[in-house]
Amino acid sequence: MKYSQIKYFIDKFHNTRSSGKIIRFTTRAAFFSVFIGSFALIISLSILDGFEDMLTETTSKFTSDISIVSMNGGYVNKDSLNLTISNISGIAEVIEKPVIIRKKDDIDGFILKGIDYKNDINSFEKNTNNGKFQFSSDSAKEVIISEKIAKKMNYKLGDNMVIYSIDATQKSAPKTKISKFRIVNIYNTGLGEYDNSVIIAPINTTHTFFDIANGNVTRIEISVKNKDEIEEISEKIGNELQFPLMVKNVFDYQRSALIWIQVQKEPVPLVLGIITIVAVLNVVTMLLILIVEKTRQIGILKVLGMSSFDLIKIFVFIGIRIALKSATMGGLAAFIFSVLQKQFGLITLDSNVYFLDTVPITINPEHYFIVIFNAVAISTLVVTVPSIISSKIRPVKVLRFS
Repeated sequence: MKYSQIKYFIDKFHNTRSSGKIIRFTTRAAFFSVFIGSFALIISLSILDGFEDMLTETTSKFTSDISIVSMNGGYVNKDSLNLTISNISGIAEVIEKPVIIRKKDDIDGFILKGIDYKNDINSFEKNTNNGKFQFSSDSAKEVIISEKIAKKMNYKLGDNMVIYSIDATQKSAPKTKISKFRIVNIYNTGLGEYDNSVIIAPINTTHTFFDIANGNVTRIEISVKNKDEIEEISEKIGNELQFPLMVKNVFDYQRSALIWIQVQKEPVPLVLGIITIVAVLNVVTMLLILIVEKTRQIGILKVLGMSSFDLIKIFVFIGIRIALKSATMGGLAAFIFSVLQKQFGLITLDSNVYFLDTVPITINPEHYFIVIFNAVAISTLVVTVPSIISSKIRPVKVLRFS
């Protein structure tokens, strides 16, 4: 039987306008079950990948790809490392120390981070309100704070912030330093862990404020050209370091969250199969009802000489067409939703709990192909059952009782 003939009989069998209410209802139910299943699966996979990608990207805004720190909380001196590092795009020195901020009756603890703003290896300026990441000088008493800190402590651009530093390492009474800093910019990364705690200042200013000798820092940050080589380069650097120095990379800082995402991905193939099978069963139900409703027409076609194999092809094509159409529409809906979520952040999160302030989504063509292909492949296998049933109908019995 030619394709044009098969299509003709499919249209005759499956013309919902001429079919009964039951067939119209089951056809729509079959369509929407595969549609919703495909949509939900693609969105779930996209969100899991989005969390992994955004968590890594956002964390690197503050920690860089690779960091060199001291195990005992001491200082690191870049000039004394003598590292042979290749495939890197930048090295920066960082000072981080806890401080206390007091404004009227409000007192809270934060982290004062001193960095070389002229060597912005993490492109942090993308997160600032005016797109500028700079201070008036290398030793200016100026800071950049987050939107969350500004709201929490009731600060605005241009205000003066009084910062207290307490050195508890002194053998006698703890040494306290107090200094006034002017707020010159406000940032927002969307990562609550940092937005709630980090204040940025010029590195020379923090050297003076914390009484740290020039050349000594609390961390060396390294940016890698190829992100796939982070683990490999980290291992090489670690082999060249001496105690008490150690190397940490961006994955170490959020290891537990990344492991959680991987755990969520493990049952995805099983869930993918189960949801697809459940959705496709509605297609099978629709075909069975269609066979019952069209039993007389099937008998007439067999009397006219249509073979059982041709009948099987007709009903298989009906099932595949519904599965392909509904899965494709589900994928298109998932794509549109993903684009809207990426652009406008329709679904928000509590950044204190989820590290991010909006649900992240990664559009991966592989997800769409896998889900749509599975839906059609499983449909092809499952719809053969009602198709074979239709081929077993005996025209003599049908015409006798019709």
